[in-house]
Amino acid sequence: MKWTSPNSWFLIIFGVYIMNDFLKESAIGLDQIQNVDQLWQAVIKCRLHDNPPIPISDVLAMEQIYDQLSPSLTVQDMANVFSGVYIDSYWQDDGQHPEVMAHHLTEALGIPYATTLTYARNAMRQWRGVLCRKNKYDTGIVPQAVYTDSLDIVCNQDVPLTPQQLISQWESEFYKTPKVGKNYIYTRCQNRAFNGKISHAKVQMFYADGGFNQPPSSWVQCRTVDGGKQQGEVLNERGGLALLTMGDRGVSEGFILDLRTPQHVCMVSTVSYPFFSKNNPLTYTTGNWNSAQWIQYNGAMAWRNVDPQLKSGDESLVFHNQDATPEQFSFVLKCRRVPPGSKLRMYSEDPAAIFDSGLVNVVNNFQELHVSTIAPPHYAGHLKLHLEGPDGKLLPSDAAVDISMLWCVPHSHPHYLQAVTLLGAAHAVPALQSVHMPLGNFTLLGAGE
Repeated sequence: MKWTSPNSWFLIIFGVYIMNDFLKESAIGLDQIQNVDQLWQAVIKCRLHDNPPIPISDVLAMEQIYDQLSPSLTVQDMANVFSGVYIDSYWQDDGQHPEVMAHHLTEALGIPYATTLTYARNAMRQWRGVLCRKNKYDTGIVPQAVYTDSLDIVCNQDVPLTPQQLISQWESEFYKTPKVGKNYIYTRCQNRAFNGKISHAKVQMFYADGGFNQPPSSWVQCRTVDGGKQQGEVLNERGGLALLTMGDRGVSEGFILDLRTPQHVCMVSTVSYPFFSKNNPLTYTTGNWNSAQWIQYNGAMAWRNVDPQLKSGDESLVFHNQDATPEQFSFVLKCRRVPPGSKLRMYSEDPAAIFDSGLVNVVNNFQELHVSTIAPPHYAGHLKLHLEGPDGKLLPSDAAVDISMLWCVPHSHPHYLQAVTLLGAAHAVPALQSVHMPLGNFTLLGAGE
């Protein structure tokens, strides 16, 4: 056993007293925290303190802040604030884990775990921090059911845009189909429900072959226009570095998307900042479950899978099985204003994961096609499509098809109960029914006359 001198024990104990005194006097700075605004400032001060430079864990911060909390404030108020300020403490690969916060609240406050788990789950239903909209209706509620049509990923081909244009016209789509060659791309973001200042936000942007469930290893990282950096700054409307208070909006500096051939692409962006430094997709553990969770529960990322048909009736989209086991997947094609008489087909010619819907004649504007297959471990394949209008050419420009990839999770799967909870499919459990996890959506727009 290693011997510790009395002086060492004195320093350790003395350090704890210094820590406690520092928290009460400097981090809290108040005899009593009277309202939610003061609660935010107290928690932020704990998280970002630098004098003395002793890390303050969320558990210790909870203990000290609760001691100063007015009776008018609740543990739920605390959980709400900690979910935004200490998000790095609860983030594990695939998203925020309410059970981690619940254990920490129980340790700090002595409240039963069943109660703190409710507080944590309630807190994490609202994203509190930098938000990129996954769709035009996204207000930060997580998870988002529609997450591959982001309004905040911008492409303007070879014409640059200013921060003033992108922020002042916040609801404008600002998206042109990427051309072969270099394209200017941007990411918009905002401070949603975080009652404090967020600075030093950094953006990464990527693209991947168009399709579904692509692991980050298949993504291509884009670089900034200025300096060729992998991470870009978030700017305010005047073009300076953004300091985002609650409700403020920002946009990244420009990135370059360089395409060498005509192709369908998925575009992905992430925003990291001092409270959420773990937001780096290149570091998370891949897998079907992690990928689905990360996309749906990460408010500070955006994904865009919307593209017109190429100048052909035949299309190809990639799909992946990220797991080390064979897994069953299905594809659902939903028509939007596709005229009767059109002909559609989904198929794969790869013997390892072969399927074919056959050539289907459209008889109503909102028809659906379904196919399924079992993909081998760590598989990358191609979903092929034939989309032909009634005139034998491309689908008309006001038509579209939405293709979804679903992962069939059987009752024997390790993630079955988690999938049931995520999907709200408790009815499937007594009968041991499989459930179907969405793994992405791709929209192809008609490009005919």
